[in-house]
Amino acid sequence: MRIPLPSCYFAENENRAHLVIDGVQRITTIMRFMNDEFALEGMTAFPDLEGKKFSDLGTLAADLETTTIRCVVLRNENPKELIAEIFSRLNQGAVKLSDQEIRHALFAGDFNDLLHDLSENEAIKLFKAAKGGQTQNNSREGEELVLRYFAFSEDGDSYSGNLTKFLDQFMQKGVSFTPERIEALKESFRSSLEACQLIFEKEELFTNISNARKRQGIVYYDLLMNSLGKIDRNVLVEKKSSIRKAYSELCQSSEFARLTAGGVQRLTSVSRRNELWDQKLRVALS
Repeated sequence: MRIPLPSCYFAENENRAHLVIDGVQRITTIMRFMNDEFALEGMTAFPDLEGKKFSDLGTLAADLETTTIRCVVLRNENPKELIAEIFSRLNQGAVKLSDQEIRHALFAGDFNDLLHDLSENEAIKLFKAAKGGQTQNNSREGEELVLRYFAFSEDGDSYSGNLTKFLDQFMQKGVSFTPERIEALKESFRSSLEACQLIFEKEELFTNISNARKRQGIVYYDLLMNSLGKIDRNVLVEKKSSIRKAYSELCQSSEFARLTAGGVQRLTSVSRRNELWDQKLRVALS
């Protein structure tokens, strides 16, 4: 039909390879069709081509092979923040990518692999899943959950209230992490998760334990993962009942309830929740 296709966008990585940041469905579909993996359907403009594969097109195959697809390549010299912004703006189609899917595409490496590996833990994979644990997270939600822990535990003091930018920045830092740093982060995450699992039963993990209906929430995850992992295991065992009591009191606090009702990622809300929990936790451990 000679109708121009929208441009495809690529980001050049450190190895000069091109990562597709917009157009992967177009490119994949064309490749699959030219490999005879499916036949044409719904051909309103050219009904005589209905049901035909690429190898059935005859002379029309050459027309397809010589069709130009405009491509825009964002060179490696561009700041990653700029590429992420372009990616986000392009990402307005029928299938919207999550923030973590964009980070996964732009910041490949050992740290990215670590996020994936740790997200396979059952407690992370089924975070906020439907009752019975049958519904798993998608859109790399588990990887973002792990990333949140690392970002807040390592750089929490620099959080300004813009969560997306905060996680983007830590993800970019992760590209240059050494194998030793990666291993230390892995141990830190596992220790923190084990500490939480030591204090709370499986159905209570990252929930408001004072409620009859246990529903997991990101607020509880952030609080517990970034506090309990810093406490010696023997102390956790000895003070388990005191810690549970302090946490239950926190969850029943009217001020804490207000801080979890809306705008939960605001800097003031995050800071105040941490203050309230630190106060109660110190008393529980004394």
